[in-house]
Amino acid sequence: MASTPRRAVNLGRQAAAIHAVLPHAQTRIHKGRLWCSVTLQPAPICRVYTVQVTYRHRGRPHVIVTDPELELHPRATALPHVYPGGDLCLHLPGEWNDSMYLATTILPWTSEWLLHYELWLVTGRWSGSGHDHAVANEDAAWPGG
Repeated sequence: MASTPRRAVNLGRQAAAIHAVLPHAQTRIHKGRLWCSVTLQPAPICRVYTVQVTYRHRGRPHVIVTDPELELHPRATALPHVYPGGDLCLHLPGEWNDSMYLATTILPWTSEWLLHYELWLVTGRWSGSGHDHAVANEDAAWPGG
């Protein structure tokens, strides 16, 4: 028996779901792309971060931290779990699809990434899961997360 294909969540519903969870979020839909800017604080002792999410219908969400600038651990030469250009690596291939809501997946995963980032700044060890895929140049393939 064939399974029914999942329907992608449209951009208007994505924006509404983000506002339902984070009323202070700023969202805009323009030319088939959802843009969202939101502040996240992963734990009460953590800094407050401003993140930007851009998402094109049926595409892959792109998440960057816009403030404060991400720092390196003193012994590090690169940020862990970040793609060239600054996109955060939030999931493994196949863990996210366009039938999921950004508000209940990508944004909580971003907050979790920020918590692991703050721990990494102190310890120098990434405590989150996933594969480290630090790459040396912008031409490297994007493995999906």
